Amino acid sequence: MVEYYRFPELGAEVFNLAFGDWDEDNHHINDFSTSNNADRDKVLATVAATVIEFMKEHPYAVLIATGSTLSRTRLYQMGIARVWDEINQFFEIQGYINDTWQPFKQGVNYNAFLLKRR
Repeated sequence: MVEYYRFPELGAEVFNLAFGDWDEDNHHINDFSTSNNADRDKVLATVAATVIEFMKEHPYAVLIATGSTLSRTRLYQMGIARVWDEINQFFEIQGYINDTWQPFKQGVNYNAFLLKRR
């Protein structure tokens, strides 16, 4: 499941991007689950497709995303780097490191990511 929710304390158009397995017992997204069914790239591509659609409907939105663990944040960073040329045409991405946002650079281990349309 993919969910976008607003950070009202950060501004009207600032959203968190969350995704994971739906926990039927607790009625929320479980972003710590590991299915190990070899569909990681498919899941990341699906999430990316929802980002594109979300940004079409919210052109001034700013998305913030971070992994539920350091290794997941690193996985998302590798996913961004893998398709950087396509992403960079349409979106500006920044990485959060050392208490500051900076333009995304491959090879830097960020703690979070910020995305907005160019």
